[in-house]
Amino acid sequence: MKTRSNVRKLSPDEIEEFLKSQKVGTLSMNDGEKSYAVPLAYFYGGEQIYLTIGGEGRKMAYIKKNQNVCFVVCWIPPDFGLKKMTWKSVVCDGVIAQLTDIEGITRAVRTAERHLGMPEGSWDKMLEMTMKKPEASNFWGITITQRGGQGVEDFKEEFIEES
Repeated sequence: MKTRSNVRKLSPDEIEEFLKSQKVGTLSMNDGEKSYAVPLAYFYGGEQIYLTIGGEGRKMAYIKKNQNVCFVVCWIPPDFGLKKMTWKSVVCDGVIAQLTDIEGITRAVRTAERHLGMPEGSWDKMLEMTMKKPEASNFWGITITQRGGQGVEDFKEEFIEES
């Protein structure tokens, strides 16, 4: 049996606007044996997704083994399933790297402020503290190598019997 639905691909502009409008996504990693995924706040700056990640723990162990990651952002309305099923999702493949240079860290901080709707300079204290030891920065960037998205308004599916 086959199915057909009204799910559609998002255009590049829709993907861009969607990534700018959301604030939490799921970072998926693989260490060569096991996979691990964790939801994180993010800040989007065009070609790069910025994250803050502490210096130890399971995420770091996976990243040390494999810098190729997948970042997924999803959205559903509060009344999902009650009246209709509407959703959007974007999947970004990329390479994650710690930001240790002054320019990269500053760009991440300014992007975070814009993405969160804060005035520029709101994170200056954090920036100042990070610059004292930039090699220990908690700022990370995912350089996007591929991205795609799908969405649907009022999901409908039909089943087609194969002959």
